[in-house]
Amino acid sequence: MKIVKFFFYYILGIIGILLVSTTPALFRQGSLFNLSAYFAEFKMLVASLFQPSDWVYLFKGNPVPLFDYLWEPYRYTMTLFFAGIILAFILAFLFALGTMFLPKWAKSTIERLLNLLESIPDLLLAFSLQLFIVWLFKQTDILFIDFAAVGQDKIYTLPILAISVLPMIMMYKIILMLMDEEMSRSYVQMARSKGLEKGMILNVHVVRNIMKNIFYHSKIMIWVSLSSLFIFEYIFNINGITTAFFQDFRPIVTSVILLMLFTPFFIIYQGTELFVFKDRSVSKEINWNMNTFMGSPKFKGGSAKWFTQALKEVGAHFKNGKFLIGFLVITSLLVWSIAYTMTADPLVDKFYHIYENDKLVSAAPHSPEYVFLGTDELGFSIFDQLVVGAKYTILFALAVAFFRMLIGFILAIPFAFFFPPKLQRVFEKLVDGMHFLPMTLIAYVLLMPVLMMPMGGFTTTEFERILYQGIIMTILVVPLVMTLFGNEMKLLMKEEFVMSTKVMGGSSVHLLRKHLLPHLSSRMGVVFGQQFIQTLLLLIHLGVFNLYFGGTKLTFSRYQNDPPRSMTNEWSGLIGASKDSLMTGRWWYIIPALVCFVILIFSMQLIISGIKEVQQVRLGVPIERSNWLRKVWGRRRSKSQQESTDLKPEDFVFTDEVWIERRKQS
Repeated sequence: MKIVKFFFYYILGIIGILLVSTTPALFRQGSLFNLSAYFAEFKMLVASLFQPSDWVYLFKGNPVPLFDYLWEPYRYTMTLFFAGIILAFILAFLFALGTMFLPKWAKSTIERLLNLLESIPDLLLAFSLQLFIVWLFKQTDILFIDFAAVGQDKIYTLPILAISVLPMIMMYKIILMLMDEEMSRSYVQMARSKGLEKGMILNVHVVRNIMKNIFYHSKIMIWVSLSSLFIFEYIFNINGITTAFFQDFRPIVTSVILLMLFTPFFIIYQGTELFVFKDRSVSKEINWNMNTFMGSPKFKGGSAKWFTQALKEVGAHFKNGKFLIGFLVITSLLVWSIAYTMTADPLVDKFYHIYENDKLVSAAPHSPEYVFLGTDELGFSIFDQLVVGAKYTILFALAVAFFRMLIGFILAIPFAFFFPPKLQRVFEKLVDGMHFLPMTLIAYVLLMPVLMMPMGGFTTTEFERILYQGIIMTILVVPLVMTLFGNEMKLLMKEEFVMSTKVMGGSSVHLLRKHLLPHLSSRMGVVFGQQFIQTLLLLIHLGVFNLYFGGTKLTFSRYQNDPPRSMTNEWSGLIGASKDSLMTGRWWYIIPALVCFVILIFSMQLIISGIKEVQQVRLGVPIERSNWLRKVWGRRRSKSQQESTDLKPEDFVFTDEVWIERRKQS
C-alpha cells in the first residue's frame, strides 16, 4: 500500500511539472491567456514523452540526445548542491551544540549576528566571496581558490561554501530553537536532578528527540537553497543545469530539467516519511469539526468591538522597540518615495557630460565623485532611481505578502474544518512536493513570456503585466501558506477549550472569531514578514535574469545597443541591469540597490522579532534583554540611591521618646 502511495504522489508531481512547463503557450500570438494554444501544447508534450525520438536537445541549433547532454551538467549541479547542504547541516549542528554551553549574553549576541547575516541577499553574498578572493590575490599574488569557472572548467570550493552559508544559518537557528524547547522538558529536569551532565543530556536525549523535527524543517531549507542555486551558478559562471535550461526553452526540456531536480528530493523525503517514519493511525484521528459552521448570527456591537480590539492589538506591538524601529524605517522609505514622485520634475535626473570651468571632467557613467551615488551607463542618477523605485518595491512586496497570507488563511478554513483526515494527508503530501522545485525557475518559466518585451513591443499594458506578476508570485506560495495555517488550526483545535466550545454548541465561525484568530494573530504577523522577505529575494533573482517588475525594455536597433532597462525603476531592475558591474570596477551600479534590499529585509526581521517578543510576553515567557545603556544607568542610579539612603543615628526616632513627648503635650 505504501509503494502505491509513493508512486501515486510521484505521478501527481509529474503532472504538475508538465502543466507548469507548458505555461509559455498561454502567451502566444500576443494574447494574455491563449487556452487553446496551452492545451494543444500540453497534448503535444504528453505525446512527446512517449516518443523517444523527440527526446532531443537543441545545442546551437543541432539536435543531440536530451539525457546524454543534460546528465553531465546535472551531475555537476547536484554535486555542488548536496555538498553545500551537507556542509551546512554539519556546521549548523556543531555550532548549535557548542552554543548551548555559552552564557546567555553570548547566545543573544550570536543571534543578532545571525539575523544580520540572514538579511544579506544571496547575490551580495556571492559577490562578496568573489571580491574577497580577488582582494587576497592582489595582496599576496596567490590565488587561493578559483572564484569563477572558465569555459568547461569546474570549480567546487567557493560555490559549495556559498551554497552552504544561508542554509547553515537557517538550520542553526532551527536546531538551536528545538534544543532550547527540548531542554525545558520535564525529563531533562529529572536527568539533571540525577546528576547527569549537560553534555550527556544533549548528546544522548535531546539530539535524538529533535532529529525528526529537524528532518521536517529541512524541507524549507531545501526549498530556499534550490532557488539560490541558480543565482550561484550564474554568478560563478558554472556550466550547470541552469545553462542548459536557458539555452533551450522548449517545454520538453523544461519538464525534464524540473523532473530531474524533483526526483532525488522526492525519493529522500517522501520515501523516508512513508517507509521509515511511523504513519499515524487513522483510527486515532478525532473529528474536531464543529456542530454547525455559521451558527446563530448574533452581532451585538461586533464591528465596533472588533475594531477596538484590533487597535489594541496593533498598539501593543508599537510598544516594542524592535517592531517600532522596523516599521518606521519601512514607512519612512515608502513615504519619502511617494512624496518625491509627486514633487520631483524630472523624476530621474540625467547627467551625460559634466563640465568644470568649461572643461569636460566626466562622461557617463559618472562615479560618486561627481554625482551622489553615481549614474548608470546612460547617465541616469542611481540615487533618483532608488528613490523613485522604492515605492514599487515596498508596495508590491507588501501586497504579495498580504494576499499570500489572506488567501492562504481563507483556504485553510475548509482544509481544517471540512476536509477528512485522509484527504488532508493527501493534500499535504502534494504540497510537500513544491518544496523540491526551485521557486526562481518556476517563476521564470511563468513570467518570462509576459515581462520580456518582444521585438514588436509589448502588446499588454503595464498594469496588466504588474497584475499578472502579482498573481503568479502569490499563487506559487498559497498552497504552502494554506497547509501551514491549516496545521496550526488543527493543533489549536486539539486544545481543551475547543472541546468545551463544541460541547456548548458553538459554531465554527464562533470558534474562529473568539478562539483561533486571537491565537493565530501573532503567527499571521510572522508569516506576513517572512513572505515579504521571500518576495524581495524572488524579485532579486528575477532581476538577475533580466525579468523586471512591470516589464523589461529591450532595444532591437542595429545601431543602438542599450542594456535591458526597467519600466518602473524598481530596485530589482537596477540589480539586473548592473549585475556585471563589480567585475568592471563600477561598484556603484549595484551596491546601493543591494544595500537598500538589506535595509528592507533587516527592518522586516526586526518587525518579526518584535511580534515574537510581544507574543512571548503574553504567554509569560521571560525575555532576556541585554541593554548595556540601561545597565550602566541602573548601576549609577543604584549608587546614588544607596548614598541617599545611608542613615545616621540622629535619623532614627525611638518609640519611648515619642510616647513621653505625647504625654507631656496631653
